[in-house]
Amino acid sequence: MDLNELGWNDNLSSLQKKKDIIDLIPGRVSTHSGKHYVVITQEGEHNAILSNSLLNLINTKSDIPTVGDWVGLEKNHEVNTYHIKFVFPRKNKLSRKVAGTKSEEQIIASNIDIVFIMTSADSDFNIRRLERYLSMVYEINAKPIIVINKIDKTKDYGKYRIKAEKISKDVHIITISVKDGRFIDEISKYIKNGKTIVLLGSSGVGKSTLINHLLGYSRQMVGETRKSDDKGRHITSARELIVIPKGGIIIDNPGIRELQLWSSGKGISKLFQDIERLSVLCKFKDCTHEHEPGCEVKKAVEEGTITIERLNNYKKLLRENEHLNLRRNIYEKRKKDKQLGKMYRTGHDIRKYKGEK
Repeated sequence: MDLNELGWNDNLSSLQKKKDIIDLIPGRVSTHSGKHYVVITQEGEHNAILSNSLLNLINTKSDIPTVGDWVGLEKNHEVNTYHIKFVFPRKNKLSRKVAGTKSEEQIIASNIDIVFIMTSADSDFNIRRLERYLSMVYEINAKPIIVINKIDKTKDYGKYRIKAEKISKDVHIITISVKDGRFIDEISKYIKNGKTIVLLGSSGVGKSTLINHLLGYSRQMVGETRKSDDKGRHITSARELIVIPKGGIIIDNPGIRELQLWSSGKGISKLFQDIERLSVLCKFKDCTHEHEPGCEVKKAVEEGTITIERLNNYKKLLRENEHLNLRRNIYEKRKKDKQLGKMYRTGHDIRKYKGEK
């Protein structure tokens, strides 16, 4: 396979020469489960594992190679397997906080150009969730596109488009029906050689069905949605990078049930720039947009320019991000303290720490 079709470029080629890893086989991670990887190279797909030298360099979970990463492989002829020896720097990475209480990053995919945020013209459609997805995508400077599927289920699918258009003027919105093929050509315009597209959305919105349509055959398992609530059954269980025969790369994802941000706040600011522009005009610099006099944001809500739901979601995401960053700082401090504790366990290190000979 031509590596350029996978997204290989001159920058990666120059880096390979600069790092003196020209003897390694470049490839892109297609999928992985635990320590086992599938990497697509010019020669085809190879099963691979992490080398011990790379494992020694990994400090956090986010350092572990993930779907979309470019890596350098070396073949171990003795055991007839490939070892991942090098991970190329990522152009970007789409992340969220891991589910549960831990303040750790979970990388969804890396080296992304476009993100299809998929929803459907039924009970799955949720403006607040779309705003959350968009803030994630804006964080990494990828191009977001909202795809509203299943327009065959309603005659008035235009109302979903109108609601989505109010989220951001910069986001392109596509309404489609994978079932009957309506407007699928709008999707195809974005699928090009070397471009990587990530699919995000709940279970049952049609991500796997869309991939099967683009491939021209049924590769991804598809589940029926429940009639009671339109919720999809969880079918896709692992992230996977898939090469489209006519060009382009799509990364499929399991339906996301819990979407907690992993953000610097840049994505939130870009998505809610209408609110932040007005905030500058408020009478008080620390205005909470609640009861303060001279609040331009509350004035906009009263005039109907900004909905109260949008303002509340903006505040909610800011609080969540602030709380996350606080927990991240505490987590990093505890991790450093733990490392120091380990360092002074041996008698030699304790004496060295105390200044003794």
